[in-house]
Amino acid sequence: MNNFINDRNALISIVNRTRLILALLVGASLIGCASSGSALQYYLLHSTTSPSATQHASSPHPLLINKIVLPDYLKQRGLVYQTSSTNLHIATEHLWAEPLDEGITKSLKAALRTQGVMLVTHNVNAKDINDYLTLQIDDFIATWQGDIILSGQYVIKHIDDSQSAKDFEYILPLAVDGFPASIEVMREAIYVLADDIANEVTKR
Repeated sequence: MNNFINDRNALISIVNRTRLILALLVGASLIGCASSGSALQYYLLHSTTSPSATQHASSPHPLLINKIVLPDYLKQRGLVYQTSSTNLHIATEHLWAEPLDEGITKSLKAALRTQGVMLVTHNVNAKDINDYLTLQIDDFIATWQGDIILSGQYVIKHIDDSQSAKDFEYILPLAVDGFPASIEVMREAIYVLADDIANEVTKR
């Protein structure tokens, strides 16, 4: 009888040890999976090494930006890629380092500076500002066809209450795949937009 009890206790001890070992192995496996996951990548739309402003005879033309309106799908922190004519993919590991409207504002400000236009983001000197910009972005995205599309409308309201509105759509080709290459071309698209805005502002 004692031998039976001893054998039973030994069997229970072995089972418990086996369960503990299995639990440790499962935990180690989960930790390994978590640590081997891809690291998050963060991107800036604006360049931290913006080109120098072009020298102009007169002082820069001030332009106050009222707001930038984005579609809901561009309000995500994840970079967006159009996978077909009807589908979008929002990345979970490739993220904007700042809200996209802030990145667009900074990129546009740098691009307009090269065109002799000073984009003002705060209404601190209202008496010196005669033009006001509202920018609506409909699409700003890399596509499965190998392009960057930037489309929308901008409205420039003047001090005399007149205004000019223009729809725009720029399609720029991507030379290579990947988010870093896409962002470089997105910056180029912002410069094209800035050139159009500057021409509209300074022609008056």
